[in-house]
Amino acid sequence: MKSRLFIIVLSVVGLNVQAAELNKTFIEFGYTQSDFGDKSKVEPDGIQLGFGYEFENGIYTSLTVKRQGDTLEGDVSKFDLDLDENLFELGYIAYETNKGRFSFGAGIGEMDWDMRHRKLEGDFYRLFTEYEHRFNQHISGYARLGYEYFDPKGAKNNDGAWAELGVQAHYGDSSVVLSYFDSADIDQLGVTYRYSF
Repeated sequence: MKSRLFIIVLSVVGLNVQAAELNKTFIEFGYTQSDFGDKSKVEPDGIQLGFGYEFENGIYTSLTVKRQGDTLEGDVSKFDLDLDENLFELGYIAYETNKGRFSFGAGIGEMDWDMRHRKLEGDFYRLFTEYEHRFNQHISGYARLGYEYFDPKGAKNNDGAWAELGVQAHYGDSSVVLSYFDSADIDQLGVTYRYSF
């Protein structure tokens, strides 16, 4: 799966495109897949929707919604698993040059697991720093580092560091974004179409 997403991004890079602009005002939709470690057979996948807005004073906000699912098969039975995630972020661009921007921010979200007759839901809180960079007129990228605290209802709290990397291939107001998120408990790979305005 990861190799197919990489090929999609490489094919977009070859297009004759306009200059890359670092912009957090957008709408996006695409595909996302989660992985819970080598020993886990749980790999839900599904859709990702997002909206972001950048104000003139450097403040920006975004909302991301992910809906994923998987079917687990055991020796005797099989059952469906649904994973829903909603995340709201607020950030501030603290420093900017003609090639890059540094920002910091915070986010609040909720994650729901629905597995057979058991449901696990909880809120999570994130702090992060981000650096965006314009490599050339066609490609930009970003790196985010942060700390997350997850507070599930009826289960043990969990916290730790996380990182996210992304590459964006631009063509006009449209772009394709390949992203990878890594934390202690979950990895996520996504490819989205983004329209900036």
